[in-house]
Amino acid sequence: MRLVQLIIISLAMLPLLISGSTSPAEAEVRLKAASFLPARSVYAKYFYRWVDELNDRCKGKVKITIVGPEAISSLEQWRTLKDGVIDIHYGPPNYYKGILVEADVTSLANTSASEQRKNGAWEIINTLHNKKMNAWYLTHIIDGVRFFIYTVKPQKNGRFEGFRLRSTPIYDEFFKSLGAAPVRMSPPSLYTALERNTVDGYGWPLWGVTDLGWHRHTKYRHGPGFFSAVVNILVNLDRWNTLLDSQRQCLTDMSIWLEAEFPKWREIENEKQVAAQTSAGITYVDMGAEFSNLAHQIHWNVLMKANPVAISALRTLLVH
Repeated sequence: MRLVQLIIISLAMLPLLISGSTSPAEAEVRLKAASFLPARSVYAKYFYRWVDELNDRCKGKVKITIVGPEAISSLEQWRTLKDGVIDIHYGPPNYYKGILVEADVTSLANTSASEQRKNGAWEIINTLHNKKMNAWYLTHIIDGVRFFIYTVKPQKNGRFEGFRLRSTPIYDEFFKSLGAAPVRMSPPSLYTALERNTVDGYGWPLWGVTDLGWHRHTKYRHGPGFFSAVVNILVNLDRWNTLLDSQRQCLTDMSIWLEAEFPKWREIENEKQVAAQTSAGITYVDMGAEFSNLAHQIHWNVLMKANPVAISALRTLLVH
């Protein structure tokens, strides 16, 4: 009799136990992301904003936590993603151009991320990341935020002869074509170099000059802007393949949402950055359309040598 009573009680409680638990198939997956810059940086804050929005909209399916360069070095994050140490990486494609030089092609685009998803460019870029980076390419942001040449003294006749300009590989050849000598140094070292007059200027996007204090030693911003300061959002491919369809769909939907929202955020941020530079006494110098055209043509040539088939196909999709 006692046994029968226990069985009846157990059966009665079974629905409560089931309803109060979550099956493994429905469990919220937790993904670890690494950002190449800390949250306080203007180039990272929109990624953090997206993650907050995603965690809210994908609640019960996906939750992302973020570590910054203080936890994993910026230049090592892409490798930790490839190896599966982290699940998501937010960083610029030129950081991993050693194994995927083609990824940098979006910096030359004048089409939006949304257009690239629709016209087939996204699919090509994603396939390249699958094969060479063991990554799934979600999307990118900071597109349309252009680079400029900032200097402490005026150029002469459109040339920068004798100028020492802080540079990165992506625009070394462009700087040389203008008569300047590219100088390699980390961003934190640049303030001291400007202060001591060991460099005459630097290449940098529109955003962040006043945040870093460089405006105190900067007089001119030369444009039109060239390249885009594109930053990719990638998922480790092995991890992506373990996710449920509903989880992958939520990440995809939020990437599409971001592609629609970021241009609005960019417009507001651009206005803030221009106003801050103007207030700091930085004068804009229009060098004419050939200035940015030359920068782009030089970099297209570099990319074409690396992979002419893929780059030729992408160029027709990325540039109107």
